[in-house]
Amino acid sequence: MFIPLNTDAPLYHFPWMTITLIVINVFCFAATGCADPVRLEPWLLEYGNGLNPLEWIPAAFAHAGFMHLIGNMFFLWGFGIIVEGKLGWRRFLALYLGLVVVWGLGVDLLTLHRTDAYVLESEFGVESVEELTDQLIAEAPDDAEIPDEETMQIFAEELLRYMKGRCLGASGVIYGLMAIALVWAPRNEIHLIGWFFIRPMSFEITIMTFSLWYIGINVLGVIISGFQMGSSGLHMIGAVAGFAAGTVYLKRGWVDCENWDLFAVLAGTYGRFGDKDWALGAHAETDRHYGDIPVPEGATEDVPPRPEKPAKALRHIAEMIDAGDHMGASDALIELRLSDSRSLLDHQRLKRFAIGLLKASAWDEAEIALDEYLERFPDDAGWARVRAAQILLTIRHQPHAARAMLRQVRKSQLNAQLVQLAKKISAEAKQQIVSGVKDAQPEW
Repeated sequence: MFIPLNTDAPLYHFPWMTITLIVINVFCFAATGCADPVRLEPWLLEYGNGLNPLEWIPAAFAHAGFMHLIGNMFFLWGFGIIVEGKLGWRRFLALYLGLVVVWGLGVDLLTLHRTDAYVLESEFGVESVEELTDQLIAEAPDDAEIPDEETMQIFAEELLRYMKGRCLGASGVIYGLMAIALVWAPRNEIHLIGWFFIRPMSFEITIMTFSLWYIGINVLGVIISGFQMGSSGLHMIGAVAGFAAGTVYLKRGWVDCENWDLFAVLAGTYGRFGDKDWALGAHAETDRHYGDIPVPEGATEDVPPRPEKPAKALRHIAEMIDAGDHMGASDALIELRLSDSRSLLDHQRLKRFAIGLLKASAWDEAEIALDEYLERFPDDAGWARVRAAQILLTIRHQPHAARAMLRQVRKSQLNAQLVQLAKKISAEAKQQIVSGVKDAQPEW
């Protein structure tokens, strides 16, 4: 088995809740006496007893043994950091518990048919526990010491309960996280470690490849089992729930995958390919992107090499922005864009980056960041238009352009402070225009 340890997917939040959930699972394992059968009994989700919501959460936090726990916790870490890294701990916890509920509900619904009568008939060919007791006594070897009938009936009832089926473990929910990671970051990689026979191995693989491999194995397991509720079935309930949740979050705009999601990848519109102007000029070929531009002969040594891990470089830039090093982040981003034009900051971080550059009076860099924000997020760009108008008026000396920029702003997009600033810029620009000031020509 190969277990995930890390990822190069952009992570914007520290995985506090993933760590907390791992601790809670370990605590629950200790609370069950490290999988003591008697103490574990109340934690099980039993089949064929109708809908039992009180069983769903305990079953998702209990484990049948030490290796069961360890394997699940490694996978919870590997995929939890990806999902929580995009949502933050509060939203991640809500999503995780939601997956627990949907998983438990799915298990109960798909096992409603496994009633006492159904199992007695299908597994033993009898109609009652009494008949099963008689059958067990009759089938006992002649030289066996047979307990009294009451003891045999208790044994028959326990046997019936066991044959009806029950489950426990976090793996169903973890498969849900795996499916979400598949939807949100299919082309990012995860770092795996494991053993092939006795040889230790360490390598990186895309989330799409890893997830589809495991999900595919479980689909095959469901088919081979005749669609019975075994481990593969439990995993697939979580995977289906996770895929649905990941898709809803993506389509509703509750998560920003920066156009690197599964649907964009499958459609070939991921990253910069999703921009309407990604081709260079009206005569550019429709299948050419910036990395494919032919380099003039003899100039190849001036072209910076393409980073092997653009996502890692982008994550480092994001960390610089979070630390307040906006000028350093600007230089690093320009260097990255020269070799990988598809690397884009997320919505909130780009905004924080632009504001940081404005506060540092880095007008050229701030103007570039504002222009990108206006292009990528026009529906939430009122603040950016006001700041861009401020630069056009006070730095570029272009009052007409500043007024034109402000005409695109809706008052509902601005807070009180920005409304006052917009009014001030508009009034000053109007005064300059009335005084005969013409827009300065841009410096190329």
